[in-house]
Amino acid sequence: MLLTLSALVLLSLVVLRVLNGFLNTNSILMETKFGVLGVSLATSILEEAMGKAFDETTANSGVAYATTDLSSIGSDGEIYPNFDDFDDFNNLNFSTYDTTIESNRFAKMYSAEYLVNCTVGYINPASPNQFSASKTWHKKITVQITTPSSKDTISMSTVYSYFYYR
Repeated sequence: MLLTLSALVLLSLVVLRVLNGFLNTNSILMETKFGVLGVSLATSILEEAMGKAFDETTANSGVAYATTDLSSIGSDGEIYPNFDDFDDFNNLNFSTYDTTIESNRFAKMYSAEYLVNCTVGYINPASPNQFSASKTWHKKITVQITTPSSKDTISMSTVYSYFYYR
């Protein structure tokens, strides 16, 4: 009888240990999945921004001759996803569950809700981690992705520079 009881206790401990290992593995797999999807979302937004014109001036005329010709940071009246230049992405904030954005290709990502926040600013190449108060030939976009399903915040940046060759 005592031997049977000891065997049952030992079997229960082994089963609990195995189940605990499965639960830990599952949470790590979910964190990884949310991270990969978040990085994919940030990369998509960065690539979309890099595909736009450098500035409103260059979007319309194709050429800017001096930094004074450049526009201010921010949307010039366009609404996402109809941006025509890089700095229109400044202060773009949306949720992937937000279906009010016209043709939101990120809407209803059924794995989790992602919150997107973009900031754009002029930078000086000597100090690329700080936005510059003056206009330069370089703009930096930072995309931050968060999700209530994960404790991590994904932050990705890229610099877009304007060069004109005759």
